[in-house]
Amino acid sequence: MTEPHDSNPIADTGQRVTRRSWLTLLAVALGIMVIQLDGTIVSVANPSIAADLEATPAQIQWVTTGYLLVFAGLLIPAGTVADRLGHKRLFLIGVGGFTLASLLCGLSISVEMLISGRVLQAVFAAAIGPAGLALIRTAFPADALPRALGVFGAVTAAALASGPLLGGALLAVGSWNLVFLVNLPFGLLAVGVGARVLRHSPPQSRERLDLAGAATLVASMVAVIWGITAIQDNGWTTGTIGFLIGGLVLLAAFIAIESRVSRPLVPLTLFRDRTFAIGCVLSVVTMFVFFAIMFYLTFFFQGVQSKTAVATGLAMLPLTAIFTIASPLAGWTTERLGSRGTVLIGAGAITASLAILLGLDTDSSVLSLAPALLLAGAGAGFLLVPAINLVVGSAPEEKSGVASGIQQATQQLGGTLGIAVFGSIISTLVAQTFAQAVQATNAPTEVAGDLGSDGGLLESIALGFPMGAQEQLREQLGGQLAGEVTQAAHLTFLNALDTVFTVAIITVLAAALLSLFIKKPREEQQA
Repeated sequence: MTEPHDSNPIADTGQRVTRRSWLTLLAVALGIMVIQLDGTIVSVANPSIAADLEATPAQIQWVTTGYLLVFAGLLIPAGTVADRLGHKRLFLIGVGGFTLASLLCGLSISVEMLISGRVLQAVFAAAIGPAGLALIRTAFPADALPRALGVFGAVTAAALASGPLLGGALLAVGSWNLVFLVNLPFGLLAVGVGARVLRHSPPQSRERLDLAGAATLVASMVAVIWGITAIQDNGWTTGTIGFLIGGLVLLAAFIAIESRVSRPLVPLTLFRDRTFAIGCVLSVVTMFVFFAIMFYLTFFFQGVQSKTAVATGLAMLPLTAIFTIASPLAGWTTERLGSRGTVLIGAGAITASLAILLGLDTDSSVLSLAPALLLAGAGAGFLLVPAINLVVGSAPEEKSGVASGIQQATQQLGGTLGIAVFGSIISTLVAQTFAQAVQATNAPTEVAGDLGSDGGLLESIALGFPMGAQEQLREQLGGQLAGEVTQAAHLTFLNALDTVFTVAIITVLAAALLSLFIKKPREEQQA
């Protein structure tokens, strides 16, 4: 007995992996590399941009936030547009437009011009991922799709690993403008290769786009993402909660619209497939947990251990490097063990990594943390590749664009949630426990009380209490007492980090249990 949506429909067409299949993967990988490199490099350049363009903290935040909101909001509509207009056409438009927008950013003479360029970048970047994944989906048969997605994941991980180092190198030899201008050769190469090797797919429909659904979904995504990111800066205020509730209300309205229109932006029938739905959840969980490790270990290295940005990048290299290697291995494993077995391996590796990190101390060496970082990188690869395969591979070919957009959106949502939720946990625990930690030092009672209620100091502790904050404290209190308070601040941060890792373990174990409900592919059932 078979279940109709378990397998990739193109598996039954007799399609084989050809030279064009691999060239398609190369073209898509080049396009994906452009946007992934840009995302990691720009964060390194923000201080230089702020100084050169005389930007305020709020303006420099919008260089990143403006991009994030537009990118996240347009991912799913871009997937639907790719299905309607053709995957190759939208992919080339996306890469070409992103390259031109990068040129605009690189030539910016004001922060307002740069923010406009970043928003334009986001519009075109949103088209690249969904259209690119759809091209891979149609170029490879179901039994080879995990292998191709493994390579796709490796490119993402490689960009993640090399971005900060490349950004630092570019800033060392030139100005921040190079951070954007470096996209030009990669973008032009991707357009050239793509135009030559990508197979044209005819438009699926000439009907009008579901504009009401698109507008509602974009507004919902922007409200939710804005609310989540605002939690990091403002906490659970009335405003942030209002944005989150408003986003969820708009999402409910979107579902109501999609259930009534004849040609919906997102076919809700996709979510009736248990495999597809579980894949979406796993995409969220993978990035949610991955950022619990990667994002907050960065604060540990730069804050607690006072490492430079370059030294931190090198310290994190075991994680990002093994992520690059693990992704193709995860594709190979998925072909042989299935998505369920691969997810369980990944969940086990991530859980072991987090268990090791629970022993994190102020003087933990990079060498002692290497096993945890290696396991985290391997676990992330073995979770993400089958998650992508479950979403993209279980959708019909004619809906591969919107399915890819949904996968990319859930992945983006997971990372944003991870940073915001875990940041909120750390901030709350620091505010609750730091005053008590200071009282255990030789600080006078009055001084201890003032330090425990100092909002700016608490914010610095939630970021690992970096060197700049330590120097300010030393000027305020003097050498010996400042040293004791700094030690208390670092221990407070580490205790909060233990809670973050514990929550992440519980989340991963829940995902492992959920993976047991993944349906077996049709071919395995018939065997």
